[in-house]
Parts: sequence; structure tokens; C-alpha cells
Amino acid sequence: MINKGKKGKKPLKQRHKNDLPVFDSDHDLLKAFEKKEKINPDSMENVFVEAPKENQINKHGIKVLDTSLEHKNFAEEEENFSELLEESFKIRKPGPAKKSSPVPIKKRLKRYPPVEAELDLHGYTTIGAQMRTRSFITSNKLKGLFTVRIIVGKGLHSDTGPVLPDVVEDVVREMKKQDLVIFYEWDKKKKTKSGAIIVYLKQFEQYE
Repeated sequence: MINKGKKGKKPLKQRHKNDLPVFDSDHDLLKAFEKKEKINPDSMENVFVEAPKENQINKHGIKVLDTSLEHKNFAEEEENFSELLEESFKIRKPGPAKKSSPVPIKKRLKRYPPVEAELDLHGYTTIGAQMRTRSFITSNKLKGLFTVRIIVGKGLHSDTGPVLPDVVEDVVREMKKQDLVIFYEWDKKKKTKSGAIIVYLKQFEQYE
């Protein structure tokens, strides 16, 4: 006798309202959810992921931020900062500024005025002429004068010839080494023909 109650199981056709299949307790769940159709790889060529839209607002009315862009920008900024930091170490420190070349004497003397003070050494002895010359140059430099004249004479009335020109010239040359005088010259460009010496005092230290 055939038992009518034991019949072959029918394929599941009933579904819930949420489109979920209704199956027995002994049914294979994996097969129930498997799709019969296989996806063709060629059909995936035109499939793309939709980029997040700008100015998205959630159900609470709050703007949704795209955090992926923030992380990307932060990574780029961090990389740029590291490159700039590395380049800054490669830059050589600037060396000390080069001093400008001193102004030539001839150019400086063009700023000097004509003779502003004069000293006559007629009748002075050698030692007296030396002391008077030093005092005269030093005092006029402190006064701010630039150009002075010292009369030494030509020695026409001396039996031994002119003495003061050599004495005064030695003093002026020594004071030039002391940076009190920048230049001197004889009034007639030649010592033997001159009875006076022109002395230019050093007053333009900032041009050194």
C-alpha cells in the first residue's frame, strides 16, 4: 500500500511579504538563498561606485562630511611639509656680509674744504716745532676741522739750510700712521719749492 503522506518535497514557492522564502526546517538554507543566475564578468565593465555627493544631509538635518577627502588632503599636506622641511636643511646659512671697499683718497679729498686754520713755525726750534705741530693737528681734529696749513719756511736765512720741513713732515707722517691724518701735500707740489705743507685731517671714519 502506498503511503500518500510521503510525497516528494516540492520546491519552495511561497514567500513572505518581505520577499523572503518560506522553507521547511530540514531544507538546505544555502541553496535557498543561492541565485540561479551567474554574474557575467563582461557585464561588470560599466559598473561603477557612485561618488559621495556634496552637501549631503542626514535625517537629523546635519551636513554629512566626506572624511575620505579630509584624510587625503591631510596626507598630502604632511608630505609637502616633510619635503619643505628637508629642503630648508639643505639651504646654506648666509655668510657674513662683505664689507664695502673703502672710498679712494682722491674722492674723499674732494669733500674737503679749503684751508680752515694755519700755523706759522718761523722762529721755532726743532723740538718746539715738533711739539707745536702735534698740538696743532690734534686740537683742530677735535674741533672738527678738515684742512690745515703749517708754514715751515724755505730756510733762506739759515746757514745750514731748511730744517723745519723735514721735522714737520716726519711728525705729519707719524700722525698719519695713527689715523689722525689721511693725507698731506706740499703747497707747491714739491718740497724744495714749498714753504708750507697742507694737512688733511681724518674726519670721515664711516667711509673707511
